[in-house]
Amino acid sequence: MNSTTYSAHAGTGSLRLGHRAIETLRTLALGVRTHAALYVIAIGTYLIGLLQSLWLGVPLSFGLVSIVGGSTFAFLFLFIMLWLAGDFIRLWWTGYAGSPTRALTSRLLDDILAPGRVSNTIHAFIINGVFFVGFMTIKKNIPITVPFSWDQSFMELDRFLHFGLLPHEILAPLLQYPPVTFVLNITYNMWFVVMMAFFMWQGFRKRDTALRQQYLTAYLLTWLIGTCVIGTLLSSAGPCFYGFVVDGPDPYAGLNAYLAHANTIYPIWAVPTQALLWQSHMAGFGDVEGVSAMPSMHVATTVLFICCAVASGKRWLIWFTSIFSAVILIGSVMLSWHYAVDGYLGAVIALSCWKASGWWVKRRFSSRPS
Repeated sequence: MNSTTYSAHAGTGSLRLGHRAIETLRTLALGVRTHAALYVIAIGTYLIGLLQSLWLGVPLSFGLVSIVGGSTFAFLFLFIMLWLAGDFIRLWWTGYAGSPTRALTSRLLDDILAPGRVSNTIHAFIINGVFFVGFMTIKKNIPITVPFSWDQSFMELDRFLHFGLLPHEILAPLLQYPPVTFVLNITYNMWFVVMMAFFMWQGFRKRDTALRQQYLTAYLLTWLIGTCVIGTLLSSAGPCFYGFVVDGPDPYAGLNAYLAHANTIYPIWAVPTQALLWQSHMAGFGDVEGVSAMPSMHVATTVLFICCAVASGKRWLIWFTSIFSAVILIGSVMLSWHYAVDGYLGAVIALSCWKASGWWVKRRFSSRPS
């Protein structure tokens, strides 16, 4: 952005705060209608979770939701600060002669806090919060509703699809070294950061574009169909817990023993997280709840990142998301979180939800008045 652009911005702080507040409230009210489909999905999921909890006699799950909600607001604040810092650097780099404070204030009020952007952000945050209370409740209740029964089948399917070997056995000669496992675990944990970045990118947009609606709709549908529906029907615990839910030899005992050993050399956060997750499962409550392996939502959401990147036409982002998704799939197997088929089905679900959301959003946007 050059100095001429900033000069233009610097003179646009003309709306009085009262007028701006009224415009924001008006845009927020109009946004209820444009976000109606997303509210239906979110509220519907919440009500299903509530009814299920009443039926099973267990409370709604707010623990992880509050953690994620707090993280989301922290990411939003960081996102705004980085935006302003980037603008300040561009002002300095281009030799801007005006007042940087005035220019950045104008950017904050007229762009970052523009009525459309504030409205879109508030709706996205509310929808996301309501949805994930229901989602986490349903996920936590999966082993109560349908006890784990598919782990052996998924292990055998993995072996069948990979020429008689389990995927981690194929990858072990290349990847089963503590430094490599450490890097894999760091990348696997970075999934949350990338997911938040995509949520901010689309949720915080100034205009409610077709791409924004498609991404947010596909995002909710992928979690809903992937875990709440498919995850319940195909209830499984995952390789890290195989020995706890299947009688007989544990084909993942070697992998889990290796991860425990690697954790004594480098911090492999999957190991204590898995222990905490199983402890919470057995106790019926905890900060980390919800044992469910099929499908892999890590892989499913990274496929959505690729779809969004392709739709945006950003080549560097397409390369990044494609490589990132492949690493997440490998990490899900090598960290003993998932069977490979969990990732394969997760990718199929994500692509299906992306296509369905695109069809729905295209119909809605084509009927909007221009």
